[in-house]
Amino acid sequence: MEVRLRFSISQHSRDEQLLKSFIRYLDCGNVYNQSENVLDFRVEKISDITEKLIPFMDKYPIRGIKQKDFEDFKK
Repeated sequence: MEVRLRFSISQHSRDEQLLKSFIRYLDCGNVYNQSENVLDFRVEKISDITEKLIPFMDKYPIRGIKQKDFEDFKK
C-alpha cells in the first residue's frame, strides 16, 4: 500500500500559460491534460508541497471557500 499527496489546480486549456507560470515561479510541479479542454497543474513531491507550495499559499491565501479546503490539505 502506498499513500500519495497531490495538490492540483484545474483550468481550461486556454489558460495553459498561467499554469506553466506556476511551474516557473514555484520551481516545481507539472501540467497534465485532464481532458480535451482541461489542464491540471500538479505538485506531487512532498518536499515541494511542504517547502514551496504551502509557504506560497500561506503568503498569498486563497479567497473564498477553497481556503478551508486548503487548510484541511495542510493538516
